[in-house]
Amino acid sequence: MRILLGHPDFPSPVQASVGQQYRDAVAELRAAGFDIEAFCLTLNPPGPNLRFKELDRLWRRGDRTLMSMYERLEARLSDFDVLLNFTGMNLHPRFVERLPVFTVFQCFDDPESSRHLSRPAAAAYDLSLVGNVAEVETYHSWGVQNVEWTPLGMMRGTYDPTLTEEQILNGQRDIDLFMLIDRLSAPRRARMDAMGAAFPNAHFYGRGWPRGFLSWDQQIDHLHRAKIGPNFHNSTGPINLRTFYLPACGVMQICDNKSHLGRVFELDREIVGFDTVDECVELCRYYLAHDDQRREIAVAGWRRAMRDYTEEAVFRSKVETIQRYMAKRTHRNTATGIAAAHTEATRGRRRIHEAQARVTAPLRGTVESMREPVRRMKRYLRRAG
Repeated sequence: MRILLGHPDFPSPVQASVGQQYRDAVAELRAAGFDIEAFCLTLNPPGPNLRFKELDRLWRRGDRTLMSMYERLEARLSDFDVLLNFTGMNLHPRFVERLPVFTVFQCFDDPESSRHLSRPAAAAYDLSLVGNVAEVETYHSWGVQNVEWTPLGMMRGTYDPTLTEEQILNGQRDIDLFMLIDRLSAPRRARMDAMGAAFPNAHFYGRGWPRGFLSWDQQIDHLHRAKIGPNFHNSTGPINLRTFYLPACGVMQICDNKSHLGRVFELDREIVGFDTVDECVELCRYYLAHDDQRREIAVAGWRRAMRDYTEEAVFRSKVETIQRYMAKRTHRNTATGIAAAHTEATRGRRRIHEAQARVTAPLRGTVESMREPVRRMKRYLRRAG
């Protein structure tokens, strides 16, 4: 089974090239024995992922850049059995539903991005792999038939594979509590403030914390020194990367979304869950005072992470799921030359749009040049008033 993995390439303050990170990960999977190649789905990379509203506009007028990428993708797919859209991005459902290969939609951004990403597109694919274990039934409610949970798992560079069980059980750790998390994010702000008040000397890093940001090259060292890692999500979960790199680094994890946490790790043996921030504070204090219990949970979590949630283990499970659904795939109408045909069909709309753009471009420039003077005037009037 040959898999073409579609990936993004966007600017990042942490990695020099997100696209290269995906290509390197694919190269490692190929070295592990998987028949897989990478394909960038970003328009003019590096760049943002399109929200569905913008993607739909580009599709309807047969945007040249979008259609060019689609034509290159169709050509590459002629040698593959499966298209795995790793982040669910930039492929219009009307294009996907006609592709002759087995198509897989994957998303790790539900429910926050469901309206702009997964809900409009997922049903067009043969299979949807959902990163948030709490949102599988949501996909069913949209009418998506083939849905499975797939964990995010670990990512290269977020853990040290040479860490040993002996080091976790008997090594010395001098950081009581550790979090890499944005304190000012609106969905978490009140909970982060409560954690900061309860543990003013904790090693919490990110926007809004007194310690500021922790550089990428220092993170694993700090994780190997940390005893407990509280984990908070914006809403439902668990889904975030902390869920997996904390135990992989030998840190005992105390995580929210307790009702679904047991599907990812065994509660109270490999991880400890909570429902409220007050409960989290109490649990942190308890396990800091009972270090032997903390170490036992930390090492059990590490064993589970290294068994089930490494990059290779997660991808192997994903391949097995895809093969299971491929075996029972029902017939659907497919086509070749989808992008070329759509480009021809939308020629008139595209010409009208391009003519309008030539006319309105100078007006947009004039409007943009007036924005800052208007802002300055508004600020002046507010102060004067």
